[in-house]
Amino acid sequence: MTDRSASAAGDVVDEHGTGLLVTTVTALPGGRHRWHRRPGPACPAPFHPLTAPSRALVPHTADSRGTRAATGEAAPDGSREYTAPGPYSLAHVLMAGGGPHAAPGGLQAVERILHGTGALLASLHRQPVTPEARRPSRGIARLHAWLSGATAAGGADAVALLGPAAVAPLTAWAAEAVTQADTHVLSHGAPGLGSLVPSPAGDRAVLLTGEDICAAPRHLDVGWLTGELVELRWLLGRAADPGAWQALVDAFLDGYGGGAASGGDHGRGAALRVALHAHDSAAYVAQGKGPAALYGVLAARLTAEAAS
Repeated sequence: MTDRSASAAGDVVDEHGTGLLVTTVTALPGGRHRWHRRPGPACPAPFHPLTAPSRALVPHTADSRGTRAATGEAAPDGSREYTAPGPYSLAHVLMAGGGPHAAPGGLQAVERILHGTGALLASLHRQPVTPEARRPSRGIARLHAWLSGATAAGGADAVALLGPAAVAPLTAWAAEAVTQADTHVLSHGAPGLGSLVPSPAGDRAVLLTGEDICAAPRHLDVGWLTGELVELRWLLGRAADPGAWQALVDAFLDGYGGGAASGGDHGRGAALRVALHAHDSAAYVAQGKGPAALYGVLAARLTAEAAS
């Protein structure tokens, strides 16, 4: 259980939020940090409940590379609390430092963390799908509703944002992901760089797990993280070292068992992830239309590559 009395006495070291997700990070004794996450005021669906049977299937760790799952605890208001070794996510570390070379421990430390994350997800995917986990990813359900015209993203039209050539394949891939099938595996549901928290030294990390456990094609989790790595590299532009960023993708895929282990379709998962980022920026971020247009350009490019 999270030590609520200690966390209440700690200092808030970071707080950020959108209409979709609000995060508060509090320093705890002993160098630990409490991560408190709750759905934002415009979030269309609450966190998936993490039942005891599903929680028991989440691997604690899958290799010796220093990444483990943190399943946290549910709070009565629908939020979730985790204990983590650091105050900032890997996404923050990579963007604030300008890339993996500036991260604590340097490129090799980030590679170890991502290799361990790949191994952790592969281990999770080998577990049986519990009956209560037979539900779609909250994120892909959100994307599918938008692509199929059932919802609007703050007035941002999917065709205008992603381009007409990208909408049809993305809609088909999203429909495949939200329709339950026997081939789907027990999935994290949103294993993003924002949920991966390294220690300040970069020697270990936790993957916050417990808000989106679902059943999905295995390439969805794999593509989610590779898509975010490609996206961050793209945002950094000429400041990014292409070799270093590719090394991160390779380390993650190697930890998972290789690209073929994901069914060979993680490119589809990456395109879906970046398209979802375009949607979420338009729908839940103040002044998010500009960033959404940028993500739309990248999503269209990734979709074309994955569909070819």
